[in-house]
Amino acid sequence: MQTQEMKSILDAKLNELASRRLSREDIAIEKTPEEMDEIQRGSDRALALDSITRTWETSTLVTDALKRIEDNTYGLCLECEEPISAKRLAALPWAKYCISCQDAKDRESAELRWSA
Repeated sequence: MQTQEMKSILDAKLNELASRRLSREDIAIEKTPEEMDEIQRGSDRALALDSITRTWETSTLVTDALKRIEDNTYGLCLECEEPISAKRLAALPWAKYCISCQDAKDRESAELRWSA
């Protein structure tokens, strides 16, 4: 895929993420007399917060990918500086690591979680 095509895809994704809006009611803490209602509301709030977090993280990755396009470093792994495969970029246009480096990062992250 051409860089301009990837830029268009990334711009569209950023617009999609920006259009996702949650209201204050989605994360508001409220007490109810019914314990089950309170449990359900807490679960709904946790899901809403998780969605906000994922949207923010993805927006950051997309914005960073757009900056790499501007810097002419898009498609290069930030770790080893080797090209990221076209197949990987087609699947995940905001990828910042090649598959080998991403696997290493994932293993490292998993080890940190288990050792904590």
